[in-house]
Amino acid sequence: APALRAARAGIRASAQLLLVFPVRSGVSGHRFDGGFAGPADRVAARAPSGRSHEAPAVRAPLPYFCRGQVVRGFGRGSKQLGIPTANFPEQVVDNLPADVSTGIYYGWASVGSGDVHKMVVSIGWNPYYKNTKKSMETHIMHTFKEDFYGEILNVAILGYLRPEKNFDSLESLISAIQADIEEAKKRLDLPEHLKFKEDNFFQVPKGKIMNG
Repeated sequence: APALRAARAGIRASAQLLLVFPVRSGVSGHRFDGGFAGPADRVAARAPSGRSHEAPAVRAPLPYFCRGQVVRGFGRGSKQLGIPTANFPEQVVDNLPADVSTGIYYGWASVGSGDVHKMVVSIGWNPYYKNTKKSMETHIMHTFKEDFYGEILNVAILGYLRPEKNFDSLESLISAIQADIEEAKKRLDLPEHLKFKEDNFFQVPKGKIMNG
């Protein structure tokens, strides 16, 4: 598509992050990079539209690939939910293309050059907690030895599970997340999704970042 062949340029989002949108030929979907890089090929991203979670938009073509530095989130994933999540910085979330609607998705993720694991990711405002800032929280289905704040999270979003919604209790929210995880596990075992575990996107140079 013409939009995927935008002019070469770099977008400096902050003194710390440079957001670029690289595209490799032969693979459909979108790819972007919230890591540390110089000017690179990118696709033009439309400005966020400010949609509410009550009216999900048409979803972008999947798969969708992104990476960025892990930052501290709201601190409730492990403490309140028992479901730890890794958070992307605001600069990465704010630069998501407008056609990536809010909701719960599934796919694959790795930390730095570590192993690739199944994951679910929530994109939106988490209506139960009434967030005022849009977030992108990834739960990786793996027990890590330690926290990995500051390391690079690589995410391949392959499918959509459901829209965001509010819950009448914390227990209902936890139950829904656990159901999302179980459904994601089954879908990721399908051949059309399993193949992305070996995608070149996850071939990060060894020795850069490693967390078991």
